[in-house]
Amino acid sequence: MEVSVRFNADVEKDFAFQVDREDRLRDKIARIFRKNGTGMGHFMVLRPTIFHKEEPAGYYKSMHPGYMTEGGCILYDYDADSSEYMQLLDEEKPVFEQVWPSQLILPKWDVSKVNVFTYAFIMLAWLYTDLPDCISPTPGICLTNCMSKLLIPVLDYLELYDLSSHLRLEVTPGYSSLLAQWGFFTFHVFKVLLITLFFAVGLCNPVSFNPFKVMRITKMDLTQPSIKNLVKSLGWVGIRKGTQEQYQATFYEYIMKQYGNTVKASKAGKLRVAINPGVPLSDGEGFQTPLSQRFEIDTFEKAEKEGKFYFSEAYFIELENNLKSNVEKCRGDIGLMNAEVKRFRRYGLFEPNAKIERLVEIRKRTFEKLHEEEEAEIERKRLEKVAKRREGERIKEEKETKKIR
Repeated sequence: MEVSVRFNADVEKDFAFQVDREDRLRDKIARIFRKNGTGMGHFMVLRPTIFHKEEPAGYYKSMHPGYMTEGGCILYDYDADSSEYMQLLDEEKPVFEQVWPSQLILPKWDVSKVNVFTYAFIMLAWLYTDLPDCISPTPGICLTNCMSKLLIPVLDYLELYDLSSHLRLEVTPGYSSLLAQWGFFTFHVFKVLLITLFFAVGLCNPVSFNPFKVMRITKMDLTQPSIKNLVKSLGWVGIRKGTQEQYQATFYEYIMKQYGNTVKASKAGKLRVAINPGVPLSDGEGFQTPLSQRFEIDTFEKAEKEGKFYFSEAYFIELENNLKSNVEKCRGDIGLMNAEVKRFRRYGLFEPNAKIERLVEIRKRTFEKLHEEEEAEIERKRLEKVAKRREGERIKEEKETKKIR
């Protein structure tokens, strides 16, 4: 089966991996992040930021119910990694026994105190060198001055004496005015804060503080057979699970391509679905279905009886059969077949069969009913407040009338 593993703690980096029935989490999923040459961690940056440790401290599965698409498949909610939905996985047990197919596995990343202190030391040392000359115990040692001092002999050698004389004045401690010194230092503080922000949010996420290590990995040939064999043994599929936003945009394009434009889509009754496809699931549904019920219940029968969506082996078999049917429609065109499978892995089905369409219809009807009940409850509470306020006003008026009498 396939599961998704989140890289860099980024909702847009949920990558698909294939796992066999007997694969233990420690031997398959945890191995992905190892940096000893047996995993992908030695040539890819997988941690959220450079302030985190290089390998996860543990692995969790997301228990958020999920978001049902128009094709009856499930995408991850943006809150899938919230602590309330995270459940610890046992690294010694097979993955198959702990998660549903396509369920999201979340590595837990601990902060690296060594990296934090190393970064803080480098930035503070850099700030120290740029202290204003008026307060610095060692004025004139900023990086710019050091570079200028190296350049002066070169300018003298080239007989550019005017430039070298000007640089000698500039590197003299106290040459700049107090206002200029404090202005440059303030700018430097702002620059350090901006750099820190880039590192903290992961916009800049190097594999190491060591520039030689970064260069070595950058120059690594990722197409070499050893790396190809490694990622293949890890079950790497190379496809990211789509987000709800990406799915909605892709599904809208799909509907427009089918019907030509918004007018035709509207006449066919598909425009509203194209604009707002799918439905969020409730507690107990989707990925919150107990794994023990996998072979005991039938998704479609439960939907007919309860209007809810639960996972079961029958559901995944139906998805597989539906996908096979869609692939057969490609009539042997390898490009179309690959595109169909890739789209299924990212977003699920776009052309569900009648059985799955019926499942989606039932669940959307339940959502509408729940929404109506919620609105009715809100309206009931509002009317109660109005009634209490009017009753209070009536009592107040009666008291005032008695006082006048």
